[in-house]
Amino acid sequence: MRVFNSFIDGDWVAGEPVFDVDDPSTGETIGRVPDSGPDVVDQAVRAARHAFEIGSWARMSVADRADALRRLASALESRFDDLVEDMIVDTGATARFCPMLQVGAPLANLRDFADMAVHLDGPEAFPIEANPGLGQWELHREPVGVVGAFTPYNFPLFMCVWKVAPTLLAGNTIVLKPSPLTPIGPDALAAAAIEAGIPRGVINIVHGDRAAGEALVSHPGVDLISFTGSTAVGTQVMAKAAATAKEVILELGGKSPSLVMPDADAELAVRGTLFSSMMHAGQACVATTRMLVPESRYDEICALLEERAAVLKLGPAADFTTDVGPVISDAARVKVEKFIAAGLEHGARALVGGTIPTGLPSGGHYVSPTVLVDLDNDNPAAHQEIFGPVLSVIRYTDVTDAVRIANATPYGLAAAVWGTDLIAAREAALRIQSGLTWINDAAQADIMRTPLSGRGMSGVGAENGRDGLLAYTKVRSLYTALDTNLDARAYGVVGSEWD
Repeated sequence: MRVFNSFIDGDWVAGEPVFDVDDPSTGETIGRVPDSGPDVVDQAVRAARHAFEIGSWARMSVADRADALRRLASALESRFDDLVEDMIVDTGATARFCPMLQVGAPLANLRDFADMAVHLDGPEAFPIEANPGLGQWELHREPVGVVGAFTPYNFPLFMCVWKVAPTLLAGNTIVLKPSPLTPIGPDALAAAAIEAGIPRGVINIVHGDRAAGEALVSHPGVDLISFTGSTAVGTQVMAKAAATAKEVILELGGKSPSLVMPDADAELAVRGTLFSSMMHAGQACVATTRMLVPESRYDEICALLEERAAVLKLGPAADFTTDVGPVISDAARVKVEKFIAAGLEHGARALVGGTIPTGLPSGGHYVSPTVLVDLDNDNPAAHQEIFGPVLSVIRYTDVTDAVRIANATPYGLAAAVWGTDLIAAREAALRIQSGLTWINDAAQADIMRTPLSGRGMSGVGAENGRDGLLAYTKVRSLYTALDTNLDARAYGVVGSEWD
C-alpha cells in the first residue's frame, strides 16, 4: 500500500495518513493520503511565493518556460505504461479509455500549451500618430503571481495539466490541492517535475480535504484561485476568495442537453449521446445527460437507445471488454442510485438499467448504465447533475420547445445538436445557453484554439485556448512620453506662479 506525501519546494513532505484510497473496481485499499492542515498549506504558499518573487521562473523567457513544459511532458511519457496501469486502478477509468484520456491527452495538452507561447511574446505596442507630442502606449501581459488550484477526481492528471500548464507558461507558480480520492496522477506530476528540472517551489502539491482547501482559498499569499469541481463547492470557494479580493476561475457542474433535431441521423445521435453520457461512468462535467427528442421520433429513438444501451458492458476497469466501469467511491454510488430512485418515483421509466447490478466484485462501486424515459425536465433526474451513468430522455414538440427545455436549468456548460440540415442545427445550437456546443458530435476538445467557458452556474471565466491562457495573466498599460515639451501638457498651463 502506497503512502502519498505532499510535494513542497521540491521535497516530499510527510503527513499523517488519514484518507484511504481505494480501487473503485474492487473496493480494495491501494494507498493513504494525509489530511493536510493550514500549516502545510502555508508552507506550500510560502515556497510558491518565494519561487515567484525571488526565483528565476517569472524572469525566464516564455520560450524557456515552454521548453520546460515539453520536458515535463517527456518525463511523464517515460512513465506511460506504468501510469496507465496505476490510473486504471486509481480512477476506475476503463482499460480502453484510460490510455487516451487519462494519460495520453494530458501529455498532448502539455505540448499544446507550450505551443501557445506565441500569445505571450512581448508587449503589444499601439501605433503612434504623426502628431508631435503624442507618446507610446503598450499593453503588457504579466504573471498574476501564486495560483491556488483545485482539481477533481474524475480526470486527475488531465485537470492538473489544465491548471499547471497555463499557470507556468505565464510565469506564475502554483499550489495544487487535488482530490484526496485520486492522488496518483498528481504524484506522478511532481516526480516528473523533478526530472524535468522545474525549479523548486514552482510546483507544489498539498494533499488534503476541506481544511486544506479552505486554507488555500483564504491565504493572503495566493493571488488567483482556479477551481474545477461541483457548483456547490465552487460557489463557496468564490465567496471565500472574495474576502481577500482574489481573482477566480471556476469550471463547475453541468446538465448538458443533447438535442436531436427532427431530421437527425438517429444512429449518429444515439451512439454519440450514449458515449458522451456513459464515458467514464458518466463522471464528466460536459457529459450530455439530457437527450431531447421530438415527439414524432420518440418511439424510434427510444427503441434504438434501448438496443444500443442494453449491450453496454458494466465491469471492472482493467477488463479490456468493459464499456462502463465503476464510479469513484461508494458514496458516489449511493448518490447516483438515489437520483435514479428519485427519477423513478417522479414518474420516469427505466428503459435500460435502473437496477442494482449483480455478478461483479462485491466491493466495487458499480452503477448499472441507466436510460430513463417518460420524464419531463422537472424530474430531479432530468435537471440536476448526477455524475453517474444515467441518461434522461425528454420529449419536445418543436425546436423552440426543445431550446426552452435545453435552457431550463441553472447550468450552461456544454450541449450537442444533431441534425442533417446544418443551417437549422447551427441556429438551434446558437440559441442554447452553453459555453461549448457540438453539432453532430460530442466530447470533442481543442485546447489550443477553443476555450471552455460556462454560463450561469457552470462557471466563471475560461479555461484553455488563448482566453484561458491569458486568464493567468494581469494586464499592465504602459505609456511613455516621447518628448519633454511642458507646453504640450495639460498641466503645463496651470500654476503660473511656478514660472
